[in-house]
Amino acid sequence: MGTDKSETKTKARQYSDEFKEEAVKLSQEIGVKSTAEKLGIHAPMLSNWRKKILNPKVPKSKDELSYADLLKENKKLKKELGWMQDINEVLKKSTAIFSNDHLDKKK
Repeated sequence: MGTDKSETKTKARQYSDEFKEEAVKLSQEIGVKSTAEKLGIHAPMLSNWRKKILNPKVPKSKDELSYADLLKENKKLKKELGWMQDINEVLKKSTAIFSNDHLDKKK
C-alpha cells in the first residue's frame, strides 16, 4: 500500500494583490522574517513580492517612466544640451567675426 505522490502534494496557494501589498508594507515596518512568520508564508516569497512591488522594472503605463529610464533620458538630454551649447558658442563667434569683417569693409 504505497502513497500516491499527487495525494501528498499540496496545491500552491494563491494570494491576492492586495494581500501582497499589505504584506510588503508590513515587512517594511517589522522586517521580512517577522512578517513571513506572522502571516505564515515563506520569507523568500515575501522578498520576491517586495522586489516586484517596490522596484518595478516595467513602467505602470506608457506615460510613466521607471527611475532607470528617467536617468537614461536625463543623461541623453544633458549630452544633447552640451552639444547645442557648443554650437551656440560657434555661431556667436562666427557672427562676431562676420560682423567685424562687414564693418571693416564699410570704412
